[in-house]
Order: sequence, then structure tokens, then C-alpha cells
Amino acid sequence: MDNMKTGQFIRDLRKERGMTQKELADRLHITDRAVSKWERGLCAPEISLLEPLAEALGCSVLDLMAGERTARAADSQEEARTRDVLHYSIQQVRRRVRLTRRWWLLATAAVVLVLVLGGTALWRSGALFVVARSTSPDGSEEVTVYSKDLVSGGFGLADATSLIVRHDNGVKLFITYGDHAFQGLWWAPDSSKYVLALDYGGRTYLALALLEYSSEHNLPVQLASAMAQNSDLNQYGWTETDGQPDIDFQFLQWGLDSQSMLIYYTFTGQDGQRHDGYFWYNCVDGSIRAVLELTGG
Repeated sequence: MDNMKTGQFIRDLRKERGMTQKELADRLHITDRAVSKWERGLCAPEISLLEPLAEALGCSVLDLMAGERTARAADSQEEARTRDVLHYSIQQVRRRVRLTRRWWLLATAAVVLVLVLGGTALWRSGALFVVARSTSPDGSEEVTVYSKDLVSGGFGLADATSLIVRHDNGVKLFITYGDHAFQGLWWAPDSSKYVLALDYGGRTYLALALLEYSSEHNLPVQLASAMAQNSDLNQYGWTETDGQPDIDFQFLQWGLDSQSMLIYYTFTGQDGQRHDGYFWYNCVDGSIRAVLELTGG
């Protein structure tokens, strides 16, 4: 098919019938821009439009394909064969389109399923929510910190700081602290314990975990109790809220003996002055030594 020749033929027949491009387009349920492109030879009509286009212009499909009026002597049989070929071609095209659409639908469904299953697996495994991972100095323990709460079978939707402690014997401990931001985790040199720091509404909560006993202690409570027994620190007194001392603690480092830890403290004394400083705290016997006051003393 010669696009230029067929386009000129379409234009001539359209004008013979007194139709505008818009009127012809409406009969074929297409846009007038498509008709304009045909008539300018920019493209040819789709195969599915040849028969209705020939009918609208009062010609045969052979005429359209030839771009001119063809001889009528042998026209009827040739026209019938051409129509059969067109019908078959249209059916094949439609069949291929249906198969292609079906394949794409199946492929899309498969991709979506893989993404959903993969995303669900990643969510449940916690891989998407790892905040920190810390291994003990001797390599026997590992703590992984997550930003979602632990639920049966994996991780839930709620924000929380959760820990999974993995021992070298395969045993796991699962701990959730609620919606409190993770600040840090420090191993004792002998790998038997660690200190965990969390943000509790602007104040630091310190947890002392003793892995040998699978237990955890509220370190600020122990530190405040030890301060109350120390004459260098209890002389100022301190305020309390809901029965708890208003003392802020920051863990700084472990001592080489894996029992002592360097602590920074700050509080407002009953004298109205701010007191802060450092001391070494022994988490085994609960004693305080080497107090260094920075202010208020």
C-alpha cells in the first residue's frame, strides 16, 4: 500500500461524497486528526478500519489498498478473498492482543505477588527496621536493635525500640521497650554484660543487662540508691518526682575490670543549685568512688 496514493484517494472520495474529515472520522469512531494523517500520506489506516472505511467512501477494500479504482470484471471474487483475508488478519491481531494482555496481566500479578510476599517477609524479619547491631568483644553474643515492636512471629506496626540478643549457643532473647529512641549500647570488656541507653521523654534511661543470668536492672535506680549512701553526694539532697529522684545520668565507659563504669550525673539540689560531675560506680557491690564534682560543690 502506497500511503501517499491511498491518502490522496481517500481525500478525493471523501470530497466526492461531500464529507468533512470530522464527519468521516465520526463514522469510523476515530479522530479527525487520524483522517488528516491518512490524507497527507503520513500513515495508513489500521487493518481493522479498511472495510468500514471502504463502505463509508463507496469503494472496495481493493480500491483502498491500490489507491485507485480497480477493474470490476474480476472484482467480486477478489474482493471476497480480500475480505476473508482481512477478517482472518483482524481475528489474529485481536487474538494476539488478548494473549499479550493476558500475559502482561499474569506477569504483573506475579510481580505484585513477589513484591508483596518479599515485602512481608522483609517486614516480619525486621531487616527493614535495623537501627544498630553490636557484637560482644569475644564475639559470643550479638545484639540487634530494631525500631518496631516485637509481636508473635515477627515485627508489628508500632514504633518501639526492640532488641534480639543472640547467644553463640543459638538461644535468643526478645525484648521490647516501647516507643523510646535508641541512644547507644556498650559492652563490658568481658562480654558478660552491657549497658543500653534509651531516650525516655528527654531523659536518659539506662538498662544494665546481665547475660549470665538473663536479667536486666534499672541502672538509674541503682545509681540513685548508691548516691544516697555516699556522703560526698547526699549532702545536697535532690528533688523527687513521683517518688523517683530527679537525677540525670549518662553512661560514659566501662572500666577494665568489667565491674566499674564511669558515670556523669547532674541534679538540682535542695539548695537550689545545679550539681554535676563524675564518679566510678561498681555494679557488683554497688559502691561509688572517685567522685569529681564540677559545679555546686
